[in-house]
Order: sequence, then C-alpha cells, then structure tokens
Amino acid sequence: MDGYSRLQAFGKVVLPQAATGIVATAVFCLIFAWNEFAFSLMLTSAKARTAPPSIATIQGVGGIEWGSIAAGTLLFLIPVVIVTFALRKYLLRGVTFGAIRQ
Repeated sequence: MDGYSRLQAFGKVVLPQAATGIVATAVFCLIFAWNEFAFSLMLTSAKARTAPPSIATIQGVGGIEWGSIAAGTLLFLIPVVIVTFALRKYLLRGVTFGAIRQ
C-alpha cells in the first residue's frame, strides 16, 4: 500500500473485500424491487400497471388464461434468474460470509 493514492488503495484493498457484500445486496435489492406486487397493485391505475399485477389479472373469454399467466410469469422471471446465476458466486459468499464453522 506504500505509494498508493487513496483511490488506488480503495480499488486494490477495500473494494475486493467489500465486493461480495455489495453484490449480494444488489441481487437481493433487484429481486425485491422486481417483485413489488402490492405497491404497484394499490398505487397504480389499471392502464399504468407494472408486470406482476398485469400478469395476475389476465382474463380470457372463458375464464382465467393459465397458459398466458404461466408464459408471462416465465418471461418476467428470466432477467432475475440470469442476474442471480451470473452473480451466484458472490451471492453465496456474501450470504455465508459471517457464518462460523466448528
């Protein structure tokens, strides 16, 4: 660390140590924000709904269109699954970082 500026020390010492916690927090925040069903259902009108309430209220001529709901749910979950799998190493390390093994 001798000879590093503050920015270099941050980038080479602090950031690698904090990366797992930052990534784990980012994944959890993405999942919680992506699935915020209650707020979007209560605070938006029928024409300005986000994906979760829109998927849940799909109605067909003969009743509930379960195939359309399943397809919409799958398309809605793909980005979260991709991000989670891409960052799974950091996520697992960040979640289990404080665990004590005996």
